Amino acid sequence: MLPTIKHNDYLLTLKINKIKKNNVVVASSGDKKFIVKRIKDISDKFITFSSDNKKTESEFCDKKFPLNTNVNRAFLIYRYPFNFEIL
Repeated sequence: MLPTIKHNDYLLTLKINKIKKNNVVVASSGDKKFIVKRIKDISDKFITFSSDNKKTESEFCDKKFPLNTNVNRAFLIYRYPFNFEIL
């Protein structure tokens, strides 16, 4: 998710029911891994993710995930030493 989110950044996330296209989210991939992506598209049944850095897209980009996927919206980035950024 470079340049938006960098290595060792911390994200404040909240579980909300209303997510929108272009929101930055943290999603559970089902095998105890968490992914940070931007929402590319939302349909009646699926969510599609994208990365901000097209050079480093992962296997999770452009793949359809069920709408009931555990997704938390990221609201705030904390970057050491004392830098905050609202998403």
